Amino acid sequence: MSSSKAAMRYLATSTVVQPLIHRWYAVPYFAAPHTGAMNLAKRQLPALRSYLAAPEAHALALTNPDMFGAPFVNAREGGPAAIEELVERTLKEGQPRLRLAEDIDTMRAVLKAKADGGSLAPLYAELPPSLHGVSELVYDTAGNASLRFFESLLYRTAALQPEAQTISLLPRHDPNQPFVYGSPVLPHGRAELNVPFSAPELGELFAGHRRQVDVEQLVELFELAGAQQEIFRGLFTDREPRPYTYAAPGEVRMRYFGHASVLLEFEGFTVMTDPTLGYDDDGHSHYTFADLPERIDVVVISHGHSDHFSLETLLQLRDRIGTIVVPQTSGGTLPDFNLRVFLENFGFRNVVELGEVQSLDLGHARITALPFLGEHGDMDIRAKMVPMVRIGGRGFLFATDTSPIDPSIYELVGREIGTIDALFIGLECVGAPMSWLYGPFLDTPIGRDHDNDRGLKGSFAGPADKVAQQVGARNVFVYALGMEPWLKHLSGCWYDPEAEQIKQSELLTELCARRGVSSELLYITDQRSWPSGSEAVTPTRAK
Repeated sequence: MSSSKAAMRYLATSTVVQPLIHRWYAVPYFAAPHTGAMNLAKRQLPALRSYLAAPEAHALALTNPDMFGAPFVNAREGGPAAIEELVERTLKEGQPRLRLAEDIDTMRAVLKAKADGGSLAPLYAELPPSLHGVSELVYDTAGNASLRFFESLLYRTAALQPEAQTISLLPRHDPNQPFVYGSPVLPHGRAELNVPFSAPELGELFAGHRRQVDVEQLVELFELAGAQQEIFRGLFTDREPRPYTYAAPGEVRMRYFGHASVLLEFEGFTVMTDPTLGYDDDGHSHYTFADLPERIDVVVISHGHSDHFSLETLLQLRDRIGTIVVPQTSGGTLPDFNLRVFLENFGFRNVVELGEVQSLDLGHARITALPFLGEHGDMDIRAKMVPMVRIGGRGFLFATDTSPIDPSIYELVGREIGTIDALFIGLECVGAPMSWLYGPFLDTPIGRDHDNDRGLKGSFAGPADKVAQQVGARNVFVYALGMEPWLKHLSGCWYDPEAEQIKQSELLTELCARRGVSSELLYITDQRSWPSGSEAVTPTRAK
């Protein structure tokens, strides 16, 4: 179909774009083949069956706001009939993943029974079919046998399930969307593109954020029919995008987009951390996709948790990103999936891994990966880093969800840290139980006491203040607490003024003030500017 002037429109900046797999929101641990298999078999299907056994109990539990992040299914208008249909369809269409999950458990049982410290070579004959060619049998130094996966090869197997992937589009943010770890996303009122996440044609759709695109050509490209066409057409507007205003020459500017998303800019060069963005017209005033520049030169991912590694955001920016920097991992275990392999298999280019205390120079910026302690339930997870970004002669340290249980790290890497103009640190000092995220990967369930003791915790105020002193931070910002209402379906939490996290933020402000250092909790929208250079100055502020 030839283009017509009437068909040329912009993708509305209120349009919500959600990647789904088997109707579940595609957080990284659901999207990767092996981790997705274990979640499908041990989290998602059991949750749906539990709901079908007692839908009233699930509905009653969710009337308590404190149960929002708990494992209760919200079927909304679909009710039991929709969930029953989803279970039947998943059992049929999810066979490649369900088989992989079953085979992983089978091989774990074989290793437990037969790996007695001798050679593991004879046990390769007992590998189930889905594990042949994609796994290795190994001992750790304590003599415990386990599976190690060749992740790049796993993405070449049927367990990737591109046919189960959907791009689901909503006209605007749904403030009542259920928690994505607890409930599937049912198709009511959505336009749905039945294409894999790696589909290059998605770039043409998302180009509509910045330029006019031919809506009717897109309707044909994505083979939309019936009511889906009208919903899809309603996602576009004649309103031109907001123009982007770059920072003044010689100025280093920081813009806070919410949670752990910070945009740094100097002389037109941009670096963004952990992009997890919201949309316009969601009832809140904050920076959104519409406030981004045409190109983001560098994206830095601190770790693979879904509130820091958002496939929803990254897919929309895929063609606008120059380089993505991720933490290096040996990979191969269920909880420690490889971020580079993941991104490359979903169509991202120029993905670079950084090992501990390695640095990378890109344009006006130097990115250094520092060690990351805590928040991962004491699991052996290496795909994580505390990024330090030096840009325009200024230093920014993003301590994300780290818990400085051994602060001597920052003394040993002091030379690499240098002068820090701003420390960003999370004070999620309570955290969910370890099994909330990692339960489907465990060989055997963990006891409740240990589960809570190993919770996914960040820092308290006292240790955070010590880190700030160690690195000589001139400004301290608390962030990544999951406070943003538009991210509630991802974070599973929100805080009232009496929450411990808020109290710790206030305490950190007091501790820093005693030393003459500024500290505050970032929320909604914040922008700061520093002159380039290394001299100590008070940053200018705009909100």
